[in-house]
Amino acid sequence: MSANALKFTTHEGVTKVVPIDTVRTVKPLTAEDKERAKEALKDKKGIDIDAARVNIRIEFGDKSSKLAQESLDALREQGVALVNLGSDRYVPATNITGAEAFTKEDAERLKDEEYTLKQTFRSKVDTRAGTVLSSATPVQIMDRRAKAMEAVPANSNNKKPTAKPA
Repeated sequence: MSANALKFTTHEGVTKVVPIDTVRTVKPLTAEDKERAKEALKDKKGIDIDAARVNIRIEFGDKSSKLAQESLDALREQGVALVNLGSDRYVPATNITGAEAFTKEDAERLKDEEYTLKQTFRSKVDTRAGTVLSSATPVQIMDRRAKAMEAVPANSNNKKPTAKPA
């Protein structure tokens, strides 16, 4: 069974535990992302961080985000099944409630709202923490979700006890 909570360490070294269904996306940070985050925190909040200590950005349903020290593998070890939506953005598998085609009409509607789409999206993925666009098809999303749900318990700390051989 997958985890109901996500435990992570912030850039300040504070350990936080949040309900998994509040997590919108998880994105591994590139060296460039880390530098941008460091500069933004310095400029906006006067906070100086060690960019080498952060590895992922966790975005929540309210669109706020936190930098965390853990890696994607460390989250998986907690029993959190992650689904790659493309562009190195991951969603907890248990949060995915459905996926549907992202149509040309959807794209036009977003352009009318002054959004700029930098890539081709094939689906809208409904999650408990909001809708996320994906470059994968709805079928690919659901297949990835099933595989992630199957894979995580095997290597997580949430293993079910097994009977000892007689």
